Amino acid sequence: MAEKFPTPQERAMAWLLEALEATEIGGMSRPETALYAYQAGFTAALDLCIEIETRLNKEETDDHAA
Repeated sequence: MAEKFPTPQERAMAWLLEALEATEIGGMSRPETALYAYQAGFTAALDLCIEIETRLNKEETDDHAA
């Protein structure tokens, strides 16, 4: 059964809410905030790519096993 991946906007909003709750970006300057957001976005995108690749590989191995 296929699972629905969150859209990039949904992922960004979830990250922003988590960051605001953790008050990590509250005391930062604008350049610090931009750099922090860029790094977090890059990490989230990389994690998504790894998750997609893992699921595709799992489906492929499941198909070969059947």
